Amino acid sequence: MTTPADRDARRLVLGAAVKFRTDQVRIFIQSLRATGYAGDIVMLVGLRDFALARYLRRHGAIPKRTWFIRRFHGPIHAYRFELFARLLRGVLPRYDQVLVSDVRDVVFQSHPFAGLEGETCQFFLEGDNRTIGNEPTNMVYMRSFLPPDQVKAIEPFRISCCGVVLGSARTMMAYLARMAADLAAVPLRARRKIGADTAFHNRMAHLTHAVPVQLVENNVHVATMGIEPATTYHAGADGLIRVAADGRLPAILHQYDRLPEIKAPVERRWNS
Repeated sequence: MTTPADRDARRLVLGAAVKFRTDQVRIFIQSLRATGYAGDIVMLVGLRDFALARYLRRHGAIPKRTWFIRRFHGPIHAYRFELFARLLRGVLPRYDQVLVSDVRDVVFQSHPFAGLEGETCQFFLEGDNRTIGNEPTNMVYMRSFLPPDQVKAIEPFRISCCGVVLGSARTMMAYLARMAADLAAVPLRARRKIGADTAFHNRMAHLTHAVPVQLVENNVHVATMGIEPATTYHAGADGLIRVAADGRLPAILHQYDRLPEIKAPVERRWNS
């Protein structure tokens, strides 16, 4: 009989914490382990992030030392997709499911893979009243990295955040490979700009469908909180954050630090 530990042994969580302090990673790591997740965690760290690497090893995570030059590789939050693609390609047969996640602004409330099966990538939508066309920051990203006809075509669609993506290992490999190829094709003069990862992720979600994608509504499995009003959520006495309308408990909170009403109880829970 397959046990939860057996299933987790074939799961992988990938994150990037290059030049992060230990306190910027602690809630991510401790909350993930507290859900019962017993699988592999691989974290990109900088060449001089010695204290962070020691902390990660103590908590059963694998630090992967890396370096980058922004003018050549782009910002690390985009370049990480190329690094993840190389890493996963070398170990793909070992895993069934993979999660790629931001680190500093993510906290786990229940097992991140629970209930998610199938050969797709799970893309998670943001707030329900915004489209790419009426959200100014996202439009800057689209205009910076997509041709004009694609910018026009993508405007009516909902925003999908590339900060948390998960799916089958095979499909995630295809996703990361596509992201890596798109990022590598950015002209050198534009490499330093931010937003390429968001633009290419959303193009994949809404226009090209280069990999099998399942779009998941916000506040179901992942709560992407950056453009949601704080009243969308309720912080319980237990420090858990639920959707105020129906009491749902999202497994993953992303961008929770942008809402002071949410950040404070999350930090109190994990500081205690």
